[in-house]
Amino acid sequence: MVFSPALRRRLLRGMSCAAGGTAVLGLGQVAKLRWQYECPGEPVGQRHGNAGAAFQGKPLKLLFVGDSIAVGVGAKVAAPLQAACACRLASLQRRPVEWRTIAANGADVRELNELLEPGSNGDSQVVDLGFDIAVVLCGVNDGKKFWQGRWPSHFREDLAALCNKLRRAAPDGVITVPNLLGHVEAPLFQLWPMCHLVDVLFDQFESQKMALAELGAVRCWLLEPGARKVLSTDQKLWSVDGIHPSTEGYHRIGEWLATHLAQMRPVPAIE
Repeated sequence: MVFSPALRRRLLRGMSCAAGGTAVLGLGQVAKLRWQYECPGEPVGQRHGNAGAAFQGKPLKLLFVGDSIAVGVGAKVAAPLQAACACRLASLQRRPVEWRTIAANGADVRELNELLEPGSNGDSQVVDLGFDIAVVLCGVNDGKKFWQGRWPSHFREDLAALCNKLRRAAPDGVITVPNLLGHVEAPLFQLWPMCHLVDVLFDQFESQKMALAELGAVRCWLLEPGARKVLSTDQKLWSVDGIHPSTEGYHRIGEWLATHLAQMRPVPAIE
């Protein structure tokens, strides 16, 4: 079928208007979600522990630094991701694992950096103990600041500053910054057309993690095909708020994360 130039122009204008209208609708959904969303309360329990007590040898020290995901919001007990990760990692490496957490619900990378300052938080003393592997769980709250003029480039600068501080605390440790583990699969993010905007927005921030990894400053692995389905849209993997994982969801992320951490080896510091 051959369209006349005039008809082609009208079709293109119509498609542009449709795309613009879809974007506006999606932004409206995001704004409404931002103002109406009520975050679940923080779960009770310890944010540190041990795993692999049956194994011999020097314990592997894990440090988790992060936002509500590191807190365990949406689960029945605190830090289920860390507990599952440590247990699986101990089994894979057949050695004891000690894990600690520095976290704050709703924190962006700048705020996480402040938590590492001496005296800012009781848990900040954990950094002084050093670590073999640090896991930084971040990005979602920084993405929210996009509407305040905090661009992905700012996120990369803030993340680099945080990782540099961790590097000074443990020069021989491995610093990992995982990609978002399926958060775009959260049920509340599946509304059309917001689902497309959320994916695009988060990808802009996740790419900054890879940029730091390419410089050798941190470890960040590309998600292999199907990895984003670590958490599918299955309701049992998500809490009642439709954004945070459930206890089972956290366990699944933690075990998946452990398979990658088991392969990590120290790298020289990058100035």
